[in-house]
Amino acid sequence: MVTRKLTFFAVVVVLVGSLWLVTSSAAPTSRDQHFGPFAITTTDNGSCGVWATDTFDRFWNVHNNGDGTFSVDEQDKNGSFVTLAGDSPGACETGSKHGSTVDAGVTGTFIGYVNWTVTGGTYNPAGCSVVTADCSTRAGFFTATFPGGVVGCGPSGVCKFGFEYASGDQDLLYHHWADVSDKTGNDLFRGDIANQ
Repeated sequence: MVTRKLTFFAVVVVLVGSLWLVTSSAAPTSRDQHFGPFAITTTDNGSCGVWATDTFDRFWNVHNNGDGTFSVDEQDKNGSFVTLAGDSPGACETGSKHGSTVDAGVTGTFIGYVNWTVTGGTYNPAGCSVVTADCSTRAGFFTATFPGGVVGCGPSGVCKFGFEYASGDQDLLYHHWADVSDKTGNDLFRGDIANQ
């Protein structure tokens, strides 16, 4: 009698465990998908023009909003820059204290992000796996993952972005520069990376 009860109990435990596994594996998948890192080296524009060469890792996060649109976050991390001689990044700013020139070879770090919204098209989460895809660039990523989609700046029409640069170089007069979005989505420059 005891053996039958133990056998019955063991069968019930196995059945309950099996149900739990089926329920767990049938749970809805995340609405977010992550891509990257994609290594990038490129020139960087300041308020007057090109001022540095940047090296960083780009990551993408795609969120299905459930209404036919997707929120896409671009995140640039592990960033470093090396300056080119000439105008400092903040030299042509208005409304902020800044310098005018920067020497070649000044190094520092940066991070940045841009928020996008995609409507229409067909989301292809495997798009970056195609051999010819270049998901390090904005155009390449959206072409690969959202063929036929329209890339915009959300319901308000304002793309939020922010890039922060810093250097500990002791020869600098200005050690921090920021390029962020204002309320209308335009560049708002603050500070500088400048020797003079």
